[in-house]
Amino acid sequence: MSGTKAPVLPAAVAAACLSVLAGCAQLSQAPDSDYRQALEKALTAGQCDGDAVRDMWSAYGRWYAVASSIAGHPKTDEAVALLRQGDQFRILNCTEVARASYRTLIHHFPEDGYAAMREAARNSLRTLPPPLPAPGGPTQIRPVREI
Repeated sequence: MSGTKAPVLPAAVAAACLSVLAGCAQLSQAPDSDYRQALEKALTAGQCDGDAVRDMWSAYGRWYAVASSIAGHPKTDEAVALLRQGDQFRILNCTEVARASYRTLIHHFPEDGYAAMREAARNSLRTLPPPLPAPGGPTQIRPVREI
């Protein structure tokens, strides 16, 4: 009898492990990987708005939410990603995406440990041209100088 039970137990354990692994394979990848792929797609598209940029911000939001829910988790990677994202979109001349990236970093990371990154974001914000007026909003008119 003992000869028939021995092969059954390892087979049952193997089947249970395969079942668990199959369930894990259906899970999406880590939120930071989703963000990195969305960022790459947005940069490759080379556009300053549209689905790729919206997907990038959504992926970042998910990543930040997961990181924020983990007690004691240092969110340095999340802050660095925003600074890098702002710099990359500034190079593409997508100033509004760059501006939003820097402002998000300043807003989301008020802790002392992120002071240098906040300062870098503020410095980068100063290098950007002024924001575009909102559609339908007042247009600033400068007086013409006399010659």
